[in-house]
Amino acid sequence: MPVLLLLLLAGVLAYLWINRRGSTLTRDCRWRQDRSTGDEGRFSCAFCGARVTLPKGKTPRVCLRKSQ
Repeated sequence: MPVLLLLLLAGVLAYLWINRRGSTLTRDCRWRQDRSTGDEGRFSCAFCGARVTLPKGKTPRVCLRKSQ
């Protein structure tokens, strides 16, 4: 039983690591979907003001904030 719990924990940690690996988002990234235009793929960052248009169903996974 303890071996099963260790395998489950290792699987969850591996999933979290793989999921996070493809993203550069930080705590400062505050992407909001722009619903005022009716276009579902427009997003803007509430923190830095960056704007991006993506295909329908996708969300931003990259931080566009300029380095300080």
